[in-house]
Amino acid sequence: MIVFAIYLPAATQSIFIIVSKAQEHIPSPYQVTVENCEPISVDPAELAAKGVRLDHLRDEQFVLHLNGKTVSLVIESIDRKHIRISAKNRSFEALVRDHRDQLLAEWGMDETSSKGLSELVSPMPGLVLSVAVSPGSKVSEGDSLLVLEAMKMENEIKSTSFATVKSVQVQPGDAVQKGQMLIEFESEA
Repeated sequence: MIVFAIYLPAATQSIFIIVSKAQEHIPSPYQVTVENCEPISVDPAELAAKGVRLDHLRDEQFVLHLNGKTVSLVIESIDRKHIRISAKNRSFEALVRDHRDQLLAEWGMDETSSKGLSELVSPMPGLVLSVAVSPGSKVSEGDSLLVLEAMKMENEIKSTSFATVKSVQVQPGDAVQKGQMLIEFESEA
C-alpha cells in the first residue's frame, strides 16, 4: 500500500488529506474534493519533492511533516473513495478520485452520477480494443462493457447499474473521437 500526504491550503485554515491507494500503475494526479468545496488536482510526486512526508504510527494514526512542522492525524477509510480525516480537533470527509475514477466520472459512469445508464460516450480520442456486449445484452453492475485505449492506457469500462444494451456503435479496432457515442442503453421506464 502506498500512502501519500496531500496538503490543501484554504483561506481560513489548512486542511490535510491522505490518499491511500494499492494500485501503483494508476497515474497521478488525484482529484480531491473536501466536503462541498471545488475539486482540486493533487500530485503526490510534487508534494514529495517539496519535502512533505507522512509517517504511519499504528492503526489509523499518522504524523504529517510539512514546512518544518508536524501534525498528528487520524485517517479512517470509509470506502474505496472516501476517507475521514481528524486533525487538531476537527474532522472532515474527502472524496479521492484516481485517474480511472476521473475518467469514469467524465463518462457519466461513476456511482454518484449513475442512476441508470442511457449512453456511453468517449471522453477523449482513443481506440476500441474489445467490446464485451451486443444489442439485447443485459448487464449488471460491474459487468465489463468494453476496453478503450486512451493516452496509452487500457481502460476497462464497466457498467455501474443494471441495463439492457440497445445498440453498440463501435467495434474492436475503431478509432473514436471525444463525445462519440459508444453504446446506447434501453431507457428505464
